[in-house]
Amino acid sequence: MLHLPTMPVAIYAVGDIHGRFDLYQRLEQQIIEDAAAIDGLKLLILLGDIVDRSAGVSGLIDHLLAPDPVGVQRVTLCGNHDDMMCRFLDDPAGHRAWLDCGGAETLASYGLHLGEARTPTKTLKHQLTTSIPPGHRDFLMGLPLSLTVGDYVFAHASYDLDKPDARQDAQTLMWGNPALADRAKSKRILIHGHVIEDEPPIRPNRISIDMGAYKTGILTAVRLLAGERGPAFLSTKP
Repeated sequence: MLHLPTMPVAIYAVGDIHGRFDLYQRLEQQIIEDAAAIDGLKLLILLGDIVDRSAGVSGLIDHLLAPDPVGVQRVTLCGNHDDMMCRFLDDPAGHRAWLDCGGAETLASYGLHLGEARTPTKTLKHQLTTSIPPGHRDFLMGLPLSLTVGDYVFAHASYDLDKPDARQDAQTLMWGNPALADRAKSKRILIHGHVIEDEPPIRPNRISIDMGAYKTGILTAVRLLAGERGPAFLSTKP
């Protein structure tokens, strides 16, 4: 879990990408152009689920491993699909269910097409080792689960806003029900993805920005400015 004591001049948080590298490139360019008019360091947070469901995963991770845009610092959080991929890479025999949750498309982005036949575990481990770059594995394995910045909390799925950061559990952060934040007495605000919305709703304690990019073509980011409470949105929506 990450923590920043003070708010940067601007934060941009992006919802679930699910391998739509094409959409992310468009949205990131919008963010860079928007951020150019704001002096100071800007933070760009990806809220997890960067893998699965689409074939652009390997290209997306290559891009995220490249240097950050000038004046913008990227932080990628871990979503439940990213976690499932990590577990599969560690133990493919015990986590084959991931393949039916979008994992097959992820492996296809690395040139791996398992087909209908059940690939022997030893063979599959060798294919994974030779096809997925070590840097991609290290990147996924090292993703933080959450980030707090002032009164804002960023996590893929949910967060108990009434508990201190040290008492949050990984299951809630990656898999939990975002509506947990609706019952909070805290004034903190959760920024999350995980649950697909038609539009990014603004609730008293949370903002949801998963627009189902992999099937709708709409990838959304929320912009938060220091000293301003109200958010703004950027999107690939036509």
